[in-house]
Amino acid sequence: MRVLSNEDVDQLLTMPECIGALEEMYRDYAMGQALLVPRIDNLSPSTEPGAYYAFKQMGGAWPRRRVQALRINSDIITHPIIAGKPRRVKEPKAAGRWVGLVFMFSSETGALLGIFPDGAMQRLRVGAANGIALKCLAREDARTLAIIGSGWQAGGQLMAALVARPFEQVRVFSPRSESRTAFIIEAQRNYPKIDFRSTDSAEECIDGADVIMAATSSMVPVLEPSWLKPGVHVSCIKTQELDQAVLDGCDRVVVHVTAQPKQDVNVMPGTPNVNAEHNSGWWNAPGNRFAEYQELAQLVAGNSGGRRSPGEITCFVNNVGSGLQFAAAGALVLDKARAAGLGHELPDEWFSETVHP
Repeated sequence: MRVLSNEDVDQLLTMPECIGALEEMYRDYAMGQALLVPRIDNLSPSTEPGAYYAFKQMGGAWPRRRVQALRINSDIITHPIIAGKPRRVKEPKAAGRWVGLVFMFSSETGALLGIFPDGAMQRLRVGAANGIALKCLAREDARTLAIIGSGWQAGGQLMAALVARPFEQVRVFSPRSESRTAFIIEAQRNYPKIDFRSTDSAEECIDGADVIMAATSSMVPVLEPSWLKPGVHVSCIKTQELDQAVLDGCDRVVVHVTAQPKQDVNVMPGTPNVNAEHNSGWWNAPGNRFAEYQELAQLVAGNSGGRRSPGEITCFVNNVGSGLQFAAAGALVLDKARAAGLGHELPDEWFSETVHP
């Protein structure tokens, strides 16, 4: 059984490789050859003031690679107001760190194959899903990218976008100028030939952009329907970043997973500080159109075509994560780790037993 670190995952998995692994998995999923384990969030009280405890779990079986993945998170959640808007923030309360793990099992023997933190792979798999949608739905001549957000996930969106299209200019907006500046300094170092620009408003950021990618922790919409122009492609990493009015302004909407609009949530009665985002939103509001939208896997499999015209406004909503993404990327990472001798091998008997329940 192999244990890897986030640093190992970063070394072993590139964005193009992650996109390739996910595309293969999505094609199998579209044909009923992969099994999605729905995401469930269990929420209960926390002793931390203004917070609650969240235990998240999701998984997926991918017979092609003979693996089953289980991803879990153990988090202390708060909802601070930042720049006048509520955010969902995971507090690093485990000795200044966060707790998120991926377990990879063999579907041939049942054995535990590997354990690694979810952080580095989480960033890559979210970016990869949006990058795949961009590749299918954005105009071929898209050269100007607008990113709303300047945090960890925004960096993943940038990596994926640059795999999908040869962007020449990237504009960035987030409420805090210091965050934008730090993001652009790092991005310019990694991509010196691209023109990066900081903007003072979301509207300025997206004005004239070919692709708009929202990558924030916001719990309220960050785009206005009037900002969308013909030919643009829009994406988000949270359903709360958009609303039904924005979606109704698009000619075509594709969602990540249709089987589960949002995660299932179990809330212990009396748990304080839990925001209504967990059980309500445009996706289940009266008159919502969620059931009309196509699924990314069907797009990848060719069961629904890509962009239909240069003037079409397209949108990808990354409505909920999929444990199958960890199965796909995790299988590749474990293969590469074994070949490179990376990580720490632990005795298999530590993770198996001689009796059964």
